[in-house]
Amino acid sequence: MKPRKYKLTFAAKILIMQFILCSIAVFAGFTFRAYAEGKKWDNVVYPGISIANIDLSGKTKEEGIALVKSKYVDELYKKKIEIQALDKVYIVEGSKLISNYDIDSAVNSAFNYGKNLGVLKKGRLIRKGAEREFRVSFNYNEAYIKEFVASIAGEINKSPTNATVEKMPDGSIKVVDAIDGYKIENEKLESSIKKVVCESVNDTAIKAPIQELHAAVTKEVLSTIDYNIASFHTDYLSSSPERSQNIELAARFINGRCLLPGEVFSFNDIVGERTKERGFKEAGVIVGNKVESGYGGGICQVSSTLYNAVLKTGLKPVERTHHTLPSTYVDLGLDATVDWNDIDFKFENTFNYPLFIEANTKNKVLYINLYSNSSLAKRKYVITNNIYKTIQSTTKVVDDPNLPIGQVEDVQKGHDGYMVRVIRNVVENGIVVNSEIISDDFYNPVTGVTKVGIKQ
Repeated sequence: MKPRKYKLTFAAKILIMQFILCSIAVFAGFTFRAYAEGKKWDNVVYPGISIANIDLSGKTKEEGIALVKSKYVDELYKKKIEIQALDKVYIVEGSKLISNYDIDSAVNSAFNYGKNLGVLKKGRLIRKGAEREFRVSFNYNEAYIKEFVASIAGEINKSPTNATVEKMPDGSIKVVDAIDGYKIENEKLESSIKKVVCESVNDTAIKAPIQELHAAVTKEVLSTIDYNIASFHTDYLSSSPERSQNIELAARFINGRCLLPGEVFSFNDIVGERTKERGFKEAGVIVGNKVESGYGGGICQVSSTLYNAVLKTGLKPVERTHHTLPSTYVDLGLDATVDWNDIDFKFENTFNYPLFIEANTKNKVLYINLYSNSSLAKRKYVITNNIYKTIQSTTKVVDDPNLPIGQVEDVQKGHDGYMVRVIRNVVENGIVVNSEIISDDFYNPVTGVTKVGIKQ
């Protein structure tokens, strides 16, 4: 069955035509109104557009710049940021944190937003509002922020203090608990300051990020230390002020050191390089067969005093070297020389308990006390040095044509040579239960040199 064909009457065609023309007229009118409305906003910011929460609707560029500057940027410059660090408070003004800013670009972006849209889209944006936020770009005063944070860190940062041992007047041992330290996290604080300075114009308080530093040696670690297991002292009464300062400085470096079971003590690592910048002075140093001037002269007395105290604990040195010439402050075979980056004095704590080193000076006497557990006191250690051979020095006489005849000049002092064996006896209940050779040292003899004048 064929579908029917309907023919529009003339009247229907007229109605359709009228409807189309009416629609065109309505659309044209709507478009015209939208165009006309849009023209009103050509030179101002569209509705709903803001910068830093400041509504710029209907504002010209110039008005927008002035408004953002007065209500935002100028207020940021007056803004105060309070930084809380532990029990201290630091205040800084925004004017010191901001080096420059760019309002123009932000206002231009706000002004141009939507201007490239078609007529109808512009009309819709104007009617409903853009709801668009722009931000002013800032450059921070990086150097000042770093300097400001560093100044806070300088006051807050504090290294932890290890637990220490004190000998009480009655001879008992007191363990003083450790003190934790603090460290400002500089980069995090710098970022926090930058973040809040431009967030709002209101004064702001932030908490500085602080890392708590725990001491490596705590009271619990030292709780087993209750006894002075060994002591030794030497004097430096005849030393120069420079040599005395070196001894006292080196003693301060090793004082308070705690050696846990299995740890090795290195004199060079603890005392460090002997330089003028670190407080060491020039004084006499044994170099080969003579005494010369060098930074840190005298600190071998500290290493030797410590060596003698260590021998009395029963511990054995890991590394120890004697001088080329005999020392005046300890007996032969009982010295321990050191030289930065060359010769070290080392010993290992082979006990099951921590070993605490106390080194102090008083009236030009160096005292070293070693503390550990009282169970180690059951044994006593007696140190003897056996000089089993002495090699007499000789003197070489040299004619000198530059000296008047008969005049004598000593160029180098001669020194006898020695062969020394150091023995340690282990005593329990008054009985020697063991004997061991600690070292067998040879001090080379030094030939003296004397010049005799032969000049006529």
